[in-house]
Amino acid sequence: MPIAWPTSLPQVPQKGFSESVGITVIRSATDAGPAKQRRRASRPNVLNVNFLLTTAQTQKLEDFIKNLPTNTTTPGIAGVNRFSFPHPRILGTTIEVRIIPGSDGEFFNCQYVAPGFWSTSLKLEVMP
Repeated sequence: MPIAWPTSLPQVPQKGFSESVGITVIRSATDAGPAKQRRRASRPNVLNVNFLLTTAQTQKLEDFIKNLPTNTTTPGIAGVNRFSFPHPRILGTTIEVRIIPGSDGEFFNCQYVAPGFWSTSLKLEVMP
């Protein structure tokens, strides 16, 4: 059974969302005229999602990322597993994603907003 984004966390990003869509293309210069280009491979789309979470929800997110899928209380992704996530742009569509860690291994960033509230950002890779 696939792991799902916890229902106790927001299902749509309230603080913003961006999506990078594309494919890998090779461009070759020519002696005259426009450059030639051809498709080389597909490239996964990348989602940058930003949520406004409560302190309890930030703990739930941390548990979801760190816990093993076999954890019966709070199953998680152990930092590497895919999980289903509601697509923010295509409402009603669930996609399979995984978190792209930052260069220092961070999985999400929290910024204090107000007592009990945190602006939280994640980078997700949409899996084929």
